[in-house]
Amino acid sequence: MERLDEPVQLLEGITISDFLKSPVEFSLNVEHNKLKNLEDDDDFDDIFESESSSDSEDIVQILEESTTKMFLSCPEYHSFKDLATKMIDCVSSGDVKMLILEEGEGPLVPVDAEVSIHYAAYWEKAKIPFDSTITMNRGEPKVVRLSKDGIIPGLEIGLTAVKGPTARFLLLIQPALAWGPKGILPRIKPEPALFVVNLLSVNDIQAPIRFNDLPLEEQRKYEVTIRTVTSLHTQAKNDYAKKKFNKCIKHYQQSICVLNLSVVKNSEEEAEIRRLKVNTFINLAVCYYKTNKPKNIIKMCESIDYISDIDKHCKALFYFGRAYEMLGNMDNALKYYEKALNLEPKNREIGKALHNLDKYNKNSAVSEKAFCQNVFKVAPAKKVYDVDIDFQNTVRDMCQNLAGTESFTKFELPNNFRSAELEFMKDLCSEFKDMFVQVDGEGKKKKIYVIKKGCV
Repeated sequence: MERLDEPVQLLEGITISDFLKSPVEFSLNVEHNKLKNLEDDDDFDDIFESESSSDSEDIVQILEESTTKMFLSCPEYHSFKDLATKMIDCVSSGDVKMLILEEGEGPLVPVDAEVSIHYAAYWEKAKIPFDSTITMNRGEPKVVRLSKDGIIPGLEIGLTAVKGPTARFLLLIQPALAWGPKGILPRIKPEPALFVVNLLSVNDIQAPIRFNDLPLEEQRKYEVTIRTVTSLHTQAKNDYAKKKFNKCIKHYQQSICVLNLSVVKNSEEEAEIRRLKVNTFINLAVCYYKTNKPKNIIKMCESIDYISDIDKHCKALFYFGRAYEMLGNMDNALKYYEKALNLEPKNREIGKALHNLDKYNKNSAVSEKAFCQNVFKVAPAKKVYDVDIDFQNTVRDMCQNLAGTESFTKFELPNNFRSAELEFMKDLCSEFKDMFVQVDGEGKKKKIYVIKKGCV
């Protein structure tokens, strides 16, 4: 193969883990200078857009600033040998040495945990890392499942030798427990590497499974409770993000069972268990709201009130209100929404709920008023005629007979009807379709007709 005098861009990226897992085949683009402009490519990392010398200097400066800001910069030392004197061995061979900069919280990281980390790896006396989470995945932390995801052995050994989360530490790893004694040239040298690691989070995924296998005496221990509940809550949070609310409910229900078993030794542990119970019941209330189970929401909120003053928990009050609103009990909904708003006057979600409830109440009031008006509407008083019942029946029979005819009908009535009788006939005929009383003339010349129009 012809020797290339300048760096050549790969057609597809490769990671170090690719080399470690299996042989890798890749192709080179020897016409890399003719590549199209990638400024508009969303997947292209801004930090690598330009290859000019001035831009390279900018990249170095950005990288230095980023490592400093994220506490990943290389520490001051004379040599790795000098630095090693301040470190402890993680393995008997001395191939992994550690210096803890900040102690983490909680127990040692389990060997099968899922961890989130930021790191930067340096060659001896280098100020710029050759490998870092800053320059991959858009600067997001690297999430690793220990014992499964194939990170270099030395880094995994170091992660399981600290307490987490929030630990910060240095690892000096020899090639044997990094990328091998020969390295992966030209980028990975067969030399020791210094890792600056920030452990951000630890998810002990297997903790609930291990909990079930423990004897009751172990299950009651405070440390076991915290570790198990933390794992359950992390899993529930992940499922909630995926809208798997029924799975969330199972995790939180198991969490309550674990918390109820715990035996505390002092007031601080008791307060922490109480806090976790309140949070778990609130989270259950939220999940039941998402699954449209208002009665279960009320049960969770009532459970909170047994162990703490619910009037101090805004979110619990809010979902108490949600439940009553779902059940149509607007008075109780309003009461709990207002209590929640008193705790957090600027909370927009509570304000919106109150606004919607107020709007609903106003619309309901209007509807109720209209309903009542219709129900209790007074019918107009029935008109009373100064006409005897026999006359009324005779006229009604006449109108009914005429209503059954389809042809035009007109006949004359006597002109000696009293005004009350004539008024009754006019009103009664008007109740029938196409029927009316017609009066022509006055006095002795007055003529009265009943007319029924024929069908067209």
